[in-house]
Amino acid sequence: MIQIQTLRKSFGPTEILKGIDLDIAEGEFVTLLGHSGCGKSTLLRIIAGLERADAGQLSCDGAVLDDLAQGRFVPTQARRFGFVFQDHALWPHMSIDDNIAFPLRSAGWRKSEMAARVREVLEQVQMAEHAGKSPRQLSGGQRQRVGIARALALSPRVLLLDEPLASLDSNLRDDLGHEIRKLSKQFGLTCINVTHDRREAQILSDRIAVMEGGRIQQVGAPLDVFTRPGTVGIARFVNAGNIVPRAFLDDGPWTDDWLLLPRNALQVAPAGGDVTAKVQDMVFIDGRFEVKVEARGQELTFFSDARPSESGEIELTVRRETVVPLSA
Repeated sequence: MIQIQTLRKSFGPTEILKGIDLDIAEGEFVTLLGHSGCGKSTLLRIIAGLERADAGQLSCDGAVLDDLAQGRFVPTQARRFGFVFQDHALWPHMSIDDNIAFPLRSAGWRKSEMAARVREVLEQVQMAEHAGKSPRQLSGGQRQRVGIARALALSPRVLLLDEPLASLDSNLRDDLGHEIRKLSKQFGLTCINVTHDRREAQILSDRIAVMEGGRIQQVGAPLDVFTRPGTVGIARFVNAGNIVPRAFLDDGPWTDDWLLLPRNALQVAPAGGDVTAKVQDMVFIDGRFEVKVEARGQELTFFSDARPSESGEIELTVRRETVVPLSA
């Protein structure tokens, strides 16, 4: 549905996007994941029509939306894209009904039609009981639901989300994330999300596009990105596990300079393991122990259902089938 070809964007002498290629299917939820300054927000703004690309082409359903070489640019309001902001962006002097009705009024809807549509989208985001309230009477999560309802009001072709969960506490972030994903699938929405939060990307996405330095470095399902990152940089950013030099395991078939040992790759052995390690620290999280050790000059972390000994040394085995070779 969305096709991005060799998209480039500079601000002054600084090149922000350095040739972006990405296809997004209808009904797909794709997250642009990366550090601050990697170009993900600029790319989202170009998709929304809030910025123009310097080169390359952006299309939706085969229609060109942005192509400087062709002199083609479709303005934001003509794209029929919904936008959900990080800070809700609700007008405090308006009721939530009026906030949701605003884009409908701007589009020329009749008053009776607007009222019916506002009720409908409030029900969709489970906020019907709060109709008529002002934004200041709502919690952060409720205000974000209203922001989503406003974005849905005009039945957008594409829903764009700019870190929609960033301002919420962790428990609410997970709950609302699951609800956003459920809504996107219920209504067949094509969604493009921007975030630096790994967990948010995992909860929401069908696919994740990892961005770094103005380029897309890897695209794949969350399982692929987080268990088989393509480079050392991606593995570090997504916190995929322990990154060690190849010499740490000198009996494998690997030719790359670095290896990823997922946290479930290390297991406590009763005796005669692959590696002798000294326990540095351990904490109990989510029904298991997260154990930090030092082994062969490397700091490693692994998960254990049982509590390892905190004194002296322990033996660890490495499940070699889980080891992932990494390029620099």
